[in-house]
Amino acid sequence: MRNKHALLINALPNTPTSTNKDLNGGYGTSDHIGKNLLSRAIGYAKKRNIKIPILCMGYISSILNEKKIKNSYFENCKNAISFLQKNDVNCCIIYGSIVCCELENKLINQIKEIDNQVIIIVVGTYPTKYPEKFSNADHVIIGEPEQFFLNWDGDFSSLNSMGSQIKSEIIKDLDILPIPNYPTNFSKRFSYRPMLKKPTGFIESTRGCPYSCGFYCTYGENQGKLIRSYSPEKVVNMMKNLMKKNGFRSFQFRDPVFGLKKEFIEKFCLEIHKKGLKVEWGMETRIDILNIEIIRLMASAGLKSINIGIETPNEEIAKANKRIICKEDKQRELIEAAHDVGVRINAFYIIGLEQDNEQSSLDTINYSLSLKTFMARFAICTPYPGTGFYEVLKKEGRISEDNLEKYNQQELVYEHKNLNQKKIKNLIQKAYIKYYFRPKVLFNIIKNKFE
Repeated sequence: MRNKHALLINALPNTPTSTNKDLNGGYGTSDHIGKNLLSRAIGYAKKRNIKIPILCMGYISSILNEKKIKNSYFENCKNAISFLQKNDVNCCIIYGSIVCCELENKLINQIKEIDNQVIIIVVGTYPTKYPEKFSNADHVIIGEPEQFFLNWDGDFSSLNSMGSQIKSEIIKDLDILPIPNYPTNFSKRFSYRPMLKKPTGFIESTRGCPYSCGFYCTYGENQGKLIRSYSPEKVVNMMKNLMKKNGFRSFQFRDPVFGLKKEFIEKFCLEIHKKGLKVEWGMETRIDILNIEIIRLMASAGLKSINIGIETPNEEIAKANKRIICKEDKQRELIEAAHDVGVRINAFYIIGLEQDNEQSSLDTINYSLSLKTFMARFAICTPYPGTGFYEVLKKEGRISEDNLEKYNQQELVYEHKNLNQKKIKNLIQKAYIKYYFRPKVLFNIIKNKFE
């Protein structure tokens, strides 16, 4: 009888640029910006400075610990295979993504060749939508995997009767989740530099998004419209615990939209002051739900960075893509207010939206240079499988790429009406180089990196 032992595997490719699977609603992103020297330098810097864990894997590890099931975590496939060859393992839990689906399926096949008695479970938002893409696994969990593992009796033999697709319900009350468990040899490398001090803990306060962005956005599509939240007290206690255990100096919230409940922000900030917690934190939100008062309140409680989606300054293009953008005057006002209280803004832009052309793309790049933002990310418009945008383009016969790993926000995967692959890649490279290779931006990034 084997001792109970599970491997948790986040299979990452050995590439000079970063891959972070927890981003983009769990489908993942890869920053293959370009081939010239400056583009490669930016991609390399991103890999060194942005290291994000998969949050659900941290929860699963904690749940397995509570059930007295030993578990080990791997990101390198060779190391995982080597461990499997030398140790008795009951189960491998693999996170499935769109950006590394070929690598993940290769790993599944390798595990089967070594020991076909090892149970392979695939989790994640992409396999939830497309379980058939991981058909060689024994089980694919459909839905939020934490709920399944919370309810599971811990008996690996019981999985045999559950079928290849195991449905798991959404978690309505996040307070039932344990504090995520991160191995210290990995967590010391977690980073969101230079926006936040390293090492950074990655946590959440809510799941779900009520906005209509589900037409093109994987977050709303996969997490649903219902807002489910932690209590402010639980979040602050989690932060204190993780600071003590893992030595985190900052936290980045992984909510699709932080601050959807105004009362949560007020209670959360009050709880931080009440507990005397001295730590910086960052989050992602919609700029149209912020105001100067809220920014100042959060800054007083340690807020240091905000990710916002600006996408395009062109209202007509935004409307054609079913996107609602904040008015320019409010954008500038709130970005200025954040800058004045020392909060760094990381703005996200999209090149290649429907009706975009070379000039409108250059306008987006120039607009990014005019704002007082600390950093910027430029992505190519990507129709993700499972979204309404993808289905429309598929019906029109405009999906041009079958290689799923190219759905990484840095490749043109559909037939654009005004831009081709070469042109749009050149625009992305130009955007990054023009934004980051400015003396003021370089100075601020270097200065904050060494603070």
